[in-house]
Amino acid sequence: MATLLARYRVAAAQRLAFILRHNLNLTMKTLLTLIAVAFLGVVAVDAKTYKLPNDDFAIASIDMPDSWKPTVVENGIWGQTEDTAVYMSVVAVGTEKGMQGEIEDTIEMLNKHKVSLDDSTKKENKFKAGSFDATELLYQGKDEDGPAAVSITFVPVKDKMIIITYWVSTDKEKEHSAEVGKIVNSLKASS
Repeated sequence: MATLLARYRVAAAQRLAFILRHNLNLTMKTLLTLIAVAFLGVVAVDAKTYKLPNDDFAIASIDMPDSWKPTVVENGIWGQTEDTAVYMSVVAVGTEKGMQGEIEDTIEMLNKHKVSLDDSTKKENKFKAGSFDATELLYQGKDEDGPAAVSITFVPVKDKMIIITYWVSTDKEKEHSAEVGKIVNSLKASS
Protein backbone atom coordinates (compact mmCIF):
# COMPACT_ATOMS: atom_id res chain seq x y z
CA MET A 1 0.00 0.00 0.00
CA ALA A 2 2.99 2.29 0.58
CA THR A 3 3.74 1.93 -3.13
CA LEU A 4 0.15 2.88 -3.88
CA LEU A 5 0.50 6.01 -1.79
CA ALA A 6 3.81 6.87 -3.37
CA ARG A 7 2.42 6.48 -6.86
CA TYR A 8 -0.66 8.50 -6.08
CA ARG A 9 1.49 11.36 -4.82
CA VAL A 10 3.48 11.42 -8.04
CA ALA A 11 0.40 11.93 -10.17
CA ALA A 12 -0.78 14.75 -7.94
CA ALA A 13 2.49 16.59 -8.08
CA GLN A 14 2.82 16.31 -11.86
CA ARG A 15 -0.71 17.56 -12.32
CA LEU A 16 0.00 20.49 -10.00
CA ALA A 17 3.19 21.37 -11.84
CA PHE A 18 1.26 21.34 -15.12
CA ILE A 19 -1.44 23.61 -13.70
CA LEU A 20 1.07 26.02 -12.21
CA ARG A 21 3.04 26.19 -15.46
CA HIS A 22 -0.09 27.12 -17.37
CA ASN A 23 -1.32 29.66 -14.80
CA LEU A 24 -4.85 28.36 -14.71
CA ASN A 25 -7.16 30.50 -12.65
CA LEU A 26 -10.44 28.61 -12.44
CA THR A 27 -12.76 29.33 -9.54
CA MET A 28 -15.42 26.62 -9.85
CA LYS A 29 -16.87 25.19 -6.67
CA THR A 30 -15.96 21.56 -6.05
CA LEU A 31 -16.89 18.80 -3.71
CA LEU A 32 -14.15 19.45 -1.17
CA THR A 33 -15.11 23.11 -0.94
CA LEU A 34 -18.67 22.22 -0.11
CA ILE A 35 -17.52 19.64 2.37
CA ALA A 36 -15.08 22.06 3.99
CA VAL A 37 -17.72 24.74 4.47
CA ALA A 38 -20.42 22.32 5.63
CA PHE A 39 -18.27 20.58 8.18
CA LEU A 40 -15.91 23.34 9.33
CA GLY A 41 -14.54 22.42 12.71
CA VAL A 42 -16.18 18.99 12.94
CA VAL A 43 -13.86 16.21 14.11
CA ALA A 44 -14.47 12.49 13.71
CA VAL A 45 -15.28 10.78 17.02
CA ASP A 46 -13.35 7.57 16.27
CA ALA A 47 -10.31 9.38 14.90
CA LYS A 48 -6.70 9.50 15.97
CA THR A 49 -4.52 12.58 15.52
CA TYR A 50 -1.42 12.16 13.35
CA LYS A 51 1.47 14.61 13.13
CA LEU A 52 2.78 15.75 9.76
CA PRO A 53 5.32 14.95 8.47
CA ASN A 54 6.06 12.92 11.62
CA ASP A 55 6.19 13.07 15.42
CA ASP A 56 9.75 14.45 15.48
CA PHE A 57 9.30 17.36 13.05
CA ALA A 58 5.59 18.11 13.16
CA ILE A 59 4.36 21.24 11.41
CA ALA A 60 0.70 20.21 11.47
CA SER A 61 -1.67 17.46 12.55
CA ILE A 62 -4.74 15.82 11.09
CA ASP A 63 -7.33 13.37 12.40
CA MET A 64 -8.12 10.18 10.50
CA PRO A 65 -10.79 7.67 11.57
CA ASP A 66 -9.58 4.34 12.91
CA SER A 67 -11.96 2.63 10.47
CA TRP A 68 -9.77 3.91 7.60
CA LYS A 69 -6.89 1.78 8.94
CA PRO A 70 -4.43 4.70 8.77
CA THR A 71 -0.87 3.87 7.83
CA VAL A 72 1.97 6.17 8.83
CA VAL A 73 4.55 6.73 6.12
CA GLU A 74 7.83 8.65 6.08
CA ASN A 75 6.28 12.08 5.58
CA GLY A 76 2.63 11.65 6.53
CA ILE A 77 -0.26 9.23 6.55
CA TRP A 78 -2.67 7.50 4.23
CA GLY A 79 -5.86 5.57 4.73
CA GLN A 80 -8.75 3.96 2.92
CA THR A 81 -12.41 3.48 3.79
CA GLU A 82 -13.52 0.00 4.76
CA ASP A 83 -15.34 -0.40 1.44
CA THR A 84 -12.16 0.77 -0.41
CA ALA A 85 -14.19 3.43 -2.25
CA VAL A 86 -12.08 6.31 -0.90
CA TYR A 87 -8.31 6.62 -0.65
CA MET A 88 -6.68 9.62 1.00
CA SER A 89 -3.08 10.53 1.66
CA VAL A 90 -1.85 13.52 3.64
CA VAL A 91 1.85 14.29 3.40
CA ALA A 92 4.16 17.19 4.19
CA VAL A 93 6.99 18.27 1.91
CA GLY A 94 9.58 20.93 2.56
CA THR A 95 11.33 21.41 -0.76
CA GLU A 96 10.52 21.72 -4.42
CA LYS A 97 12.34 18.43 -4.95
CA GLY A 98 10.12 16.83 -2.31
CA MET A 99 7.03 18.23 -4.02
CA GLN A 100 8.14 16.90 -7.39
CA GLY A 101 8.80 13.50 -5.82
CA GLU A 102 5.28 13.45 -4.36
CA ILE A 103 3.79 14.34 -7.74
CA GLU A 104 5.78 11.63 -9.51
CA ASP A 105 4.76 9.03 -6.91
CA THR A 106 1.10 10.01 -7.28
CA ILE A 107 1.13 9.74 -11.07
CA GLU A 108 2.86 6.37 -10.88
CA MET A 109 0.30 5.07 -8.39
CA LEU A 110 -2.63 6.29 -10.48
CA ASN A 111 -1.17 4.66 -13.57
CA LYS A 112 -0.65 1.37 -11.73
CA HIS A 113 -4.33 1.36 -10.75
CA LYS A 114 -5.38 2.26 -14.27
CA VAL A 115 -6.76 5.64 -13.22
CA SER A 116 -7.18 7.91 -16.19
CA LEU A 117 -7.94 11.58 -15.69
CA ASP A 118 -9.94 13.65 -18.14
CA ASP A 119 -7.91 16.86 -18.41
CA SER A 120 -10.95 18.68 -19.84
CA THR A 121 -12.65 18.30 -16.42
CA LYS A 122 -9.77 19.88 -14.50
CA LYS A 123 -10.90 22.53 -12.02
CA GLU A 124 -9.02 24.67 -9.53
CA ASN A 125 -10.67 25.82 -6.36
CA LYS A 126 -9.60 27.78 -3.30
CA PHE A 127 -11.12 27.00 0.10
CA LYS A 128 -10.29 26.62 3.79
CA ALA A 129 -8.86 23.33 5.10
CA GLY A 130 -9.22 23.79 8.82
CA SER A 131 -7.90 27.33 9.30
CA PHE A 132 -5.55 27.20 6.30
CA ASP A 133 -5.96 28.53 2.78
CA ALA A 134 -5.96 25.63 0.34
CA THR A 135 -5.85 25.20 -3.41
CA GLU A 136 -7.52 22.13 -4.86
CA LEU A 137 -7.12 20.56 -8.29
CA LEU A 138 -10.07 18.33 -9.11
CA TYR A 139 -10.36 15.85 -11.97
CA GLN A 140 -12.99 13.42 -13.17
CA GLY A 141 -11.86 10.20 -14.73
CA LYS A 142 -12.05 6.43 -14.54
CA ASP A 143 -10.39 3.73 -12.49
CA GLU A 144 -10.55 -0.07 -12.53
CA ASP A 145 -14.07 0.05 -11.06
CA GLY A 146 -15.55 2.79 -13.25
CA PRO A 147 -16.05 6.57 -12.89
CA ALA A 148 -13.81 8.22 -10.30
CA ALA A 149 -12.89 11.66 -8.98
CA VAL A 150 -9.40 12.69 -7.95
CA SER A 151 -8.62 15.74 -5.83
CA ILE A 152 -5.15 17.05 -5.05
CA THR A 153 -5.10 19.81 -2.46
CA PHE A 154 -2.12 21.98 -1.56
CA VAL A 155 -2.04 23.64 1.85
CA PRO A 156 0.90 25.94 2.72
CA VAL A 157 1.87 25.57 6.40
CA LYS A 158 4.78 27.67 7.64
CA ASP A 159 7.53 27.16 5.04
CA LYS A 160 6.27 23.68 4.06
CA MET A 161 3.44 22.26 1.96
CA ILE A 162 0.77 19.76 3.00
CA ILE A 163 -0.54 17.73 0.06
CA ILE A 164 -3.89 15.99 0.47
CA THR A 165 -4.71 13.51 -2.26
CA TYR A 166 -8.23 12.11 -2.43
CA TRP A 167 -9.42 9.43 -4.86
CA VAL A 168 -13.01 8.19 -4.79
CA SER A 169 -15.30 5.98 -6.82
CA THR A 170 -17.92 8.41 -8.08
CA ASP A 171 -20.84 6.20 -7.06
CA LYS A 172 -19.66 6.33 -3.41
CA GLU A 173 -18.69 10.01 -3.29
CA LYS A 174 -21.82 11.33 -1.54
CA GLU A 175 -21.81 8.45 0.94
CA HIS A 176 -18.34 9.42 2.18
CA SER A 177 -18.41 13.20 1.73
CA ALA A 178 -19.13 14.03 5.40
CA GLU A 179 -16.31 11.83 6.63
CA VAL A 180 -13.86 13.30 4.11
CA GLY A 181 -14.91 16.81 5.18
CA LYS A 182 -14.22 15.98 8.83
CA ILE A 183 -10.74 14.77 8.01
CA VAL A 184 -9.84 17.79 5.86
CA ASN A 185 -11.16 20.25 8.42
CA SER A 186 -9.26 18.62 11.28
CA LEU A 187 -5.99 19.97 9.86
CA LYS A 188 -4.25 22.13 12.49
CA ALA A 189 -0.86 23.79 12.84
CA SER A 190 1.48 22.29 15.41
CA SER A 191 2.51 24.60 18.20
